[in-house]
Amino acid sequence: MPENFSLSEKELIISQTQSQWQNVSSTPLDLEQATIAIQALYKFAGLGQPEVLFVESPAAAREKVEQESMQSDCMLPELWDVLREDLWRSLSRSLGTLQNELTHSIRNPLFAVWEHSFQRIMLDGLTEVLEDFLADCLLPEWGICWAAMFAAAHRLGVRLEQDKYNLFCNYMRQVGWMFPFEGVAIAIHRPQIRWNSAGEIHGEGIPAIEFPDGFGVYAYRGINLPEKYGKLHPRDWRGEWLLEQRNAELRRVLIQGIGYDRICQNLQAKECDRWQEYTLLQIESAVDIEPIHLLKMTCPSTGFIHVLRVPPDLNSAREAICWVNWGIDPTEFAVQS
Repeated sequence: MPENFSLSEKELIISQTQSQWQNVSSTPLDLEQATIAIQALYKFAGLGQPEVLFVESPAAAREKVEQESMQSDCMLPELWDVLREDLWRSLSRSLGTLQNELTHSIRNPLFAVWEHSFQRIMLDGLTEVLEDFLADCLLPEWGICWAAMFAAAHRLGVRLEQDKYNLFCNYMRQVGWMFPFEGVAIAIHRPQIRWNSAGEIHGEGIPAIEFPDGFGVYAYRGINLPEKYGKLHPRDWRGEWLLEQRNAELRRVLIQGIGYDRICQNLQAKECDRWQEYTLLQIESAVDIEPIHLLKMTCPSTGFIHVLRVPPDLNSAREAICWVNWGIDPTEFAVQS
């Protein structure tokens, strides 16, 4: 049974544990410890000890993975079965009533960072680099979330099977992406990950995820970017790209990065209506799923121009101002303010 902790002590332990595991996938590998962790997992699975080869990036791994896949069997099913069935399943059962609380406070936030964001960006960015070989890669992000829960539970006094706990948590702490073959394990060095102030994986004109040899994956506000966009700073993005981009998610990212001011300039927005210092604009090109109507607002005192997107069914500047002001007519809004 868990030991008795005060609420503040318990919250501190959970907070500290989440913080420790928040950064684990961007911590450089300790090659000696990573080798020990990989060999321990092979041994637990009843497999012969592998030679561990370290490569600096997924791009650098491709040749070795392709060569090894033709010479030996992939051990992913055996290791996955060990991690999921023999280790995770028994450890998770030991959490008891604490599991719901730790899921909410630790697993869900870490899942958002590692499995939903980092892993998704990596997989989207590596489709052409590693192609079908990605199916042979042991991805640790799902396990990082659970290892953090087990670590917190252990500190809170939950009795876990010590050997299984040590093996599972140590592997997730010490190893990144790994291609396990019979006799050889190809492990990829961990990358540097860049974040914005909102906690999203994000780079502007530079890789958001960058490996030691310079290979990188681009992302903007947590969304994978093709290199043609990612290698340029958003100030150099072009509104014309919206006309050729058919992916709705990428169009949204481009709109965010370019901004409606430049989109109006690049795509020659048409004026639909004007009321005082407000102008309703429309971009007729098929930039988005639905027509883009924009309200251009010019501050009479500073001359500063701000552009805001409004619903496409608004046909006058005054209607658009009313919508922006939560249904209040602009003349009434002026009186109230």
